[in-house]
Amino acid sequence: MTAAMIVAGVVIFLLLAVPLIVQVITAFRGPFLPFGVASAQWGVSNFVTLWELREDFWSVLGATGAFVGGSTLLSLLMAFGLAWVTVRTDFPFRRVIGVLVIVPYIIPPIVKAQAYLLMVSPETGVLNQLLRLLPWTGDVPIDPYAFGTLILIQALTNVTFPYLMIVPILTNMDGSLEESARASGASWGETLRRVTLPMLWPGLLGVAVLTFILGLGSLEVPLLFGQESGRSIFALKLWTLISSNAGELPQYGLAAAWGLVFLVITTIAFAVYLRATRNAERRASVSGKGFRPTTMKLGAWRIPVAIGVAIFILLTAVLPLFALFWAAITPYPIAFSFTALVEQTQFGSFAAVLADGEFWASLGRTLVIAGGSATIACVAATVLAYGIARSTSTWWTRAVDLFASSSVAIPATIAGFAMFLLFMVINPVIPIAGTVLALVIAYSYRVSIAYRASYSATLQIRTELEEAALTSGASRLATFRRVIAPLLLPTVLAVWIQVFILGTNEFTLPAFLATPESRPLSMYVYAMINPRSAQLYAPDQGAAMALVFTLLVFLIGYGLQWAVSLRAIGRAKRRPGLPGLGSRSGKPPVAPAPDTISIAAQEHQEHRARTKLRTPDAAGSERSVSRS
Repeated sequence: MTAAMIVAGVVIFLLLAVPLIVQVITAFRGPFLPFGVASAQWGVSNFVTLWELREDFWSVLGATGAFVGGSTLLSLLMAFGLAWVTVRTDFPFRRVIGVLVIVPYIIPPIVKAQAYLLMVSPETGVLNQLLRLLPWTGDVPIDPYAFGTLILIQALTNVTFPYLMIVPILTNMDGSLEESARASGASWGETLRRVTLPMLWPGLLGVAVLTFILGLGSLEVPLLFGQESGRSIFALKLWTLISSNAGELPQYGLAAAWGLVFLVITTIAFAVYLRATRNAERRASVSGKGFRPTTMKLGAWRIPVAIGVAIFILLTAVLPLFALFWAAITPYPIAFSFTALVEQTQFGSFAAVLADGEFWASLGRTLVIAGGSATIACVAATVLAYGIARSTSTWWTRAVDLFASSSVAIPATIAGFAMFLLFMVINPVIPIAGTVLALVIAYSYRVSIAYRASYSATLQIRTELEEAALTSGASRLATFRRVIAPLLLPTVLAVWIQVFILGTNEFTLPAFLATPESRPLSMYVYAMINPRSAQLYAPDQGAAMALVFTLLVFLIGYGLQWAVSLRAIGRAKRRPGLPGLGSRSGKPPVAPAPDTISIAAQEHQEHRARTKLRTPDAAGSERSVSRS
């Protein structure tokens, strides 16, 4: 078991530390690649170049801060409002909101960006068509390439993530505190400022930091919308520096310096979050007695809230999917009209997509990459999380725990570029650059998601079970395999499905690493909608492929969850002693074969319960001890 934990730790170290180390070396050694080039020398020339281009430097910092900060603020406001309506009010369609808000999470990011681009197209965009019906709007109500449009679109694409994190925070907050404030004469604004927000501060700060890092690593919206006004956004800047244009060499050293600057920024943000939330338990409001989440009666505000929710759902789910569908059934971009619906529509693009061999090949590569990376991340994270959770707390275990959790502080853009440099450096010895294996390794960098879930699940398992197994003669590895692993399996499967869905949707990492021979479906969709793709450019087929892609992600993701739930139900039916869960034949359930480890664990736990049932108090009498 010790060997298994060491291997898991080494795997996580290789996934997280080695690419970043190569990026740091590239930033200080260059000016192009750090190894294998005779002219490579140590120095700070890349940072000197960065500072000499001061106007560009401050432009990138300002544009990135405005883009990521503005979109994070807007997405948090929308997510908090929707979560508040869903959890803390008597709005009649709360469950419907919860389902529809998750719809953008299912749509792959590159598909969402394409849908929004079609939706706000100056001439044919359905949103601009609707806005032109209003008397106070001009000819082009929304400029799709304006910087403000980029911020709004990025905010709309990121609402689901903070919403899913804020809902449990609001659910677990005791509403009696707010009622006490209102009973003392405080207004809603004062209650929100002096009671609600201070109680929610640690959780909301964590959501804000993670949303900020997520936006910093997002390439889809800047790539499709920001070629004019968003060229200084960090993600697009980094991607441009390593993309070789005619007559220019890729500037790997300068890109590494840029990546290091923003890695320091995200590390500081993550450290601020950890420091601000180190005493989060002081704001806990859920107790075993008197906890009651209350709901607020909207009253006259019900209609304005309903209008706001309807507008949000229209902008994030209805209109984007409609714009994709309209682009798929028309041979070229045209404005929607009933005349065009009758005369111009055709469905040949869907048949062309289904008959495209490269579509099925890229889909197969997507499934292999997403499945392989999810398996690597979950296995390594589960083994290491068990070892850290069961170890004595020392500075070493705390450092390993923090390191294994650190990938959430690494934006996808920096991770993709660091992996790109690593594979370029080791390619003369290990030629995997541009292969499917390289993408599997790169996708596995999100190991922290699996690690945190496995660590929390391990802490919920009492140590008596392991003590009993060890007492019965089982080794640590056998104890983990036969006692701990089955108990962790539901959590691991749920995390595996989430990491798998993230892998199928991933676009930023393959944008840095994929080649035409190894590109996943997200990159093939981008090639179909990118006018620079020459022969591959086919916007109607690209829109049809995006819809098919979304449907496949939905079916695969929810199909896996359905299969896991069926497995759990099947295990419950096979469990003896439960009324109504016996076999279909009506026969009594057959007891399973005796398991030495399981019997020993049960006897050990019963013995501990008997010895602790009654304990003498200070006066020598006995009192019952209740255990929750």
